[in-house]
Amino acid sequence: MSPLARAAANPYAGAPRPLLPREADAPVAPAATAATREHDLDNLRAAAMMLGVLLHAGLAYAEPAQAIWLATDPRSSVVIDAAIWLIHLFRMPLFFLISGYLAHGLLARRGTGGYLRNRLIRIAAPFVLFYPLLLSASMLVVAFALSYVERPAGVMALIAREAAAAPGSRRATPPDTMHLWFLYYLLAFTLLAAPCSRWFSLPTRPAARRVLLWGVVPPLVLASAYVAGSPLPAPSSFVPALWPFGLYGVAYAAGWLLRGRDGLLLRMQPHAPKLLLACAALYVPYYALLPPLDLESVTRALEQGGGPQQPVMVRLAGAVLTVLLSAGLTLACLLLGRRFLRRENRALRLFADASYWIYLVHLPIVLFLQTLLIPWPAPVAIKLALCIAITLAFGMASYLVFVRYTPVGWLLHGRRSFP
Repeated sequence: MSPLARAAANPYAGAPRPLLPREADAPVAPAATAATREHDLDNLRAAAMMLGVLLHAGLAYAEPAQAIWLATDPRSSVVIDAAIWLIHLFRMPLFFLISGYLAHGLLARRGTGGYLRNRLIRIAAPFVLFYPLLLSASMLVVAFALSYVERPAGVMALIAREAAAAPGSRRATPPDTMHLWFLYYLLAFTLLAAPCSRWFSLPTRPAARRVLLWGVVPPLVLASAYVAGSPLPAPSSFVPALWPFGLYGVAYAAGWLLRGRDGLLLRMQPHAPKLLLACAALYVPYYALLPPLDLESVTRALEQGGGPQQPVMVRLAGAVLTVLLSAGLTLACLLLGRRFLRRENRALRLFADASYWIYLVHLPIVLFLQTLLIPWPAPVAIKLALCIAITLAFGMASYLVFVRYTPVGWLLHGRRSFP
């Protein structure tokens, strides 16, 4: 895979019944795992998907984050930059937490065999089928960008320089998973969860539980955040990295363990506003400590396969803030979803059904629109709004016409009855 496609696709993817005290921390029994619809999780997933489109669309207009993105618009905004890195802190942990929560119920309902068949159909098959199509689409967008933009900047300038180099001097880069890295690691987590499910629960003894929750998990998560660096990169290599298991794997395990502990979540709901206020205060130093992004650092990152270099103490402080903000914002989203999104909403339910499809296809569309709008002298807010609106409109229209009632939809989310 050429550096062109790699750079294009891999930027730096009614409250419940209160439980009695003895019930609150007990895992749910298999008999209690009826296939009832968790509307709050559906709605949270739809909201997180929309934030993902906003994040990728905003990267072209974020100063200085646009230096690590293919489409570098001449107009930019620090406000957009601060917004996208805030979203980046909790969006993927929230996805993995929801996935772990739902996977636990799926295993309880269908058993190990049914669980593994479902996960292979829903995760592995879409990855295998869509990867070559999305890779081809990304390469077409890169080719269009090279011929369309007169004065490329940022990553696009590096790509143009590489394309103009002699064939013998071009650097070969291995293929990566693009934005499908989420499916790549989700499949790994779900396959690991199946054989480990009998031990995948909190210790019953309070002392052992405290050792696990305060002596094992925090150092593991902090070490993973330190290795990854700030902001967290996309682990898109086909060679699995260890740090996503210590960060996103813990989020998946947390979702798994939260299944059936509605009483615990209910008791924590009053603390959601405090969590948000604390995260707002912590985000100021986190954003200030983010490394500078420029053409030189991007070139070094592409050549060495790593992020910008930072002093040890700055990197450690960034790791601590990353862990605190990711955990706090993810938990706050879950608690607020339980509080305000428990009721079924047909529009959000449809959007939740379409979210998988939009996740798969949105990135080449966003990149094409960002590139197309580069010469247009309009405010960044208008360009960003157009990118988001057109991407979501195309995603929803294509889902309703080509996916929802077809074998593609059956593959992604099961059969849906035609109205």
